[in-house]
Amino acid sequence: MKNVAVNKRNPPSAGFLFELTEGYSQVLALLDQSLAMRRIADDVPELSGVDVAWVGEPEGDDQIVLGHCVNTRTPAVNGLVVPAGCGLGGQVMIRRRPLWVSDYRHSDTITHHFNAQAETEGLGAMIAVPVSHEGRLLGVLYGANRETAPFGGRTAEALQQAASRAAAAAVVAERARHAAEVAVHEERRRLALELHDTVGAMLFSIGAGIRTLVDELPAEDARHARLSDLEEQALQATAALRGSLDMLSAPPEQVALGVTLRGDCRAFQERTGIIARLITVTGVPGLSSARIKALADATREALLNVEKHARARSVVVSVFTLSGGVCVTIADDGVGFPRGGRSSGGLGLSTMSERLERLGGRAHFGRNEDGGVTVQAWVPA
Repeated sequence: MKNVAVNKRNPPSAGFLFELTEGYSQVLALLDQSLAMRRIADDVPELSGVDVAWVGEPEGDDQIVLGHCVNTRTPAVNGLVVPAGCGLGGQVMIRRRPLWVSDYRHSDTITHHFNAQAETEGLGAMIAVPVSHEGRLLGVLYGANRETAPFGGRTAEALQQAASRAAAAAVVAERARHAAEVAVHEERRRLALELHDTVGAMLFSIGAGIRTLVDELPAEDARHARLSDLEEQALQATAALRGSLDMLSAPPEQVALGVTLRGDCRAFQERTGIIARLITVTGVPGLSSARIKALADATREALLNVEKHARARSVVVSVFTLSGGVCVTIADDGVGFPRGGRSSGGLGLSTMSERLERLGGRAHFGRNEDGGVTVQAWVPA
C-alpha cells in the first residue's frame, strides 16, 4: 500500500478515509490472523518509541506464547510460554487492560517467573496491552525499553492504538479466511452434485444395461457369469462413488451453515433474478445439524416469501453471533408489510417460529430502513 501524507490542518474527507480503509482491508484479507498481528508489531518501535516489541498469541484458554520479536538481541523471549497471571502479560490476560512497569525485574506488582529472560535480553521498563475484540482475547502486544524509567503517555497511547489496529487486522483476516473456507467447501459440494448427476447416472445406466443382458441370457450361457461379475463391479463402483461424494460434500461444522446459506442464495437468485448476497458479519461457531437445519429452513422460508410477496430488487442474508448464539437475518428492499398492519407471513413463518422455539431459539419479523421486511432467526450455540 502506498504511503499517504495527511495534512493535519485539512482533515481527510470521509471518501478518502473509506478508500484507505477499503485498501487496508483488501491487504489484510490476504493474510492469516497471526501474520496480520505480526505485521502491526513490526511498526511498534517506530510508532511508540520503545526499544523492542513482540506479540503474545493465545495457546488454549489460559496461556500465551511470545513470538515475532522486533529489535531483540537474543532469543530469550522468543517462544516463551506465559500462563495467565504470570509476569506482565499474564496479568494483562486476566485484567484485560494495559499494564506497565518501570523496572520489570524489581516491580512488586507482578510475578517474577521470567526475570532470567528479561536480564538476558537486558530489559528494563515494559508495557503490555491486550489485543481483543468483543471480549475475546486475540493476543497481547508488548513493548519494552532497556532503561528503567516510566513510560510517557505518548507511548501508552501508541501501543493501545497499535493493539486496536492489530485486533481489526486479526478480525478481518479471520473473516476472510472463513469466507474462503466457505467458498472452497461450497465448490466441493457443487462438484459432488455434478459427479452424482453425471458419473453416478452413468454407472446406474451401465448396471441396468448389464442386468438386462443377464436376464436375457440363459443361465448356462458362458457370458452369463462374466456379465454377472461386471454387474457386481458396477455396484461396487457406485457404492465407492457414493461414499466419496458424501465425504466431498460434507463441510466441517465451522462452515456448514455458511455453505448451506450460500447455496440457498445462489439458487434463489438463479430462480428469481433477484440479487441475493450472503454476508458473514462475525465468525460463527460450529452448530449441531439440527440447529443448522432450523436456520437454513428459516432462511428458505423467508426467501420464498420475498419471491412471492415482496416485489424486491435485492435481498441480503447476514450471519453473526448474538447473545451466545447464531443469528441469521434476511432483509429485502421490497414493498414491506401489507397496508394496515404487520403480516405474520402465513403458515410458513409460523411453522418456522415453532421449529426455532423447539431448539430454544426465536424468530422476529419487522420493517427495515429500506421499506422492506427483515426476518431474524436465532438459535443458541
